[in-house]
Amino acid sequence: MLWLKTMGICLTIAGFGMWGLGGARRFSRRVTQLRDLRLAMGFLEKEIIFMHTPLTRALERTARFAHPPVSQLFWAASRHLQSKAGVTAQEAWQIGINKLAQTSDLGKKDLALLEVVAPQLGMSDADQQGKFVRLIQEELKLLEDQAAQEVEAGQKIWSYGGFILGAVVVLLLL
Repeated sequence: MLWLKTMGICLTIAGFGMWGLGGARRFSRRVTQLRDLRLAMGFLEKEIIFMHTPLTRALERTARFAHPPVSQLFWAASRHLQSKAGVTAQEAWQIGINKLAQTSDLGKKDLALLEVVAPQLGMSDADQQGKFVRLIQEELKLLEDQAAQEVEAGQKIWSYGGFILGAVVVLLLL
């Protein structure tokens, strides 16, 4: 009977610990996804300015360039623009953001920055869009740097917190 209690204690602490470690990994994945998003926006900028690629095709090519889950933003926007007549770039981009929100570790602040892009896509000449995309890239870089600074503290809190929470639950059950 004692071995059963011991096994339960170990499994409870390990379970909460793994939950905490999973939460800690979200911090580093967010930094990676912000970097991937910034690079993808740079690729989109080059497609628009230098290649003069139509927006639908530029989004599709950017989706091929980007890593998941960031590529979901560009795939969803591109598919939506291609499949439905009369859909604006703003509507397609918003659908892409919604898809990205479901599959990524990005926060509300990160996604809000992407929503600023929606009204600008396809609404001005290539040079103006390029300037705007460069501005978004700079903002993404700032968010990326801020997220990188938060990684260590956030990972410690989640990692230790999960194991501590498991120990507290065990103590409360004893």
